[in-house]
Amino acid sequence: MRFLISVFAFLFLVSCTATGPKFSEHNAVLKPEPGKGLVYVYRVSHQFKGTGGTTPFLIDGEQVGELHTGGYIALQVEPGPHQFRTELFNVDQAFELEIVEGKTYYMKIFQEGFWRLVYYTILVPENQALSDIQEMRYQGN
Repeated sequence: MRFLISVFAFLFLVSCTATGPKFSEHNAVLKPEPGKGLVYVYRVSHQFKGTGGTTPFLIDGEQVGELHTGGYIALQVEPGPHQFRTELFNVDQAFELEIVEGKTYYMKIFQEGFWRLVYYTILVPENQALSDIQEMRYQGN
């Protein structure tokens, strides 16, 4: 019986991880489209808490994608001020950023807390983000 429970638990956790092509194979050379900024959003995979499902991601209140643990999305965004956040049953902290035409941004989603998880979206320097995201899997359309 323990074996079956272990197998089901393993299958559940595996089903909640990202499965698309790796960043290094798919989006490593993507550039912003004319008149837009490029935003990469990724969800760190080395945290166990909160890994049991997808994380809906919103820009200005509109869902633009969902992220599994270890996944990323790439979004072409209009210039101007925008609000970025997750939308979960936990506490989600919004992040505001002015997007500049032609620039590329990297945002990381992570969670903190023990009893009550708080999800954060933060801007990450390009060199750190490229190190983090190389093996992550694409979650876009």
